[in-house]
Amino acid sequence: MKIKEGFVTRKIGDKILAVAVGERSKQFNGMITLNETAQYIWKCLEKDTTVDKVTQKVIEQYSIDEATARQAVENFIFELKQNELLDE
Repeated sequence: MKIKEGFVTRKIGDKILAVAVGERSKQFNGMITLNETAQYIWKCLEKDTTVDKVTQKVIEQYSIDEATARQAVENFIFELKQNELLDE
């Protein structure tokens, strides 16, 4: 799975935003505000990957336990799927 083509992230002031560009903006016109963890997960999802691989990267990045990391990853992926932002 990975983030669909046509999205970029930008830091504007103290906020990190994901926005649709080009043709994708015709299907998704809005912005997604990302916190630090969501931005990290987003970056992991820019290349084809799995939940397990992203969870492992989150564990390594934030030195947290697997259950906490997996919950964060699964929650964020659920939101992305709800908004049809993932290619599976």
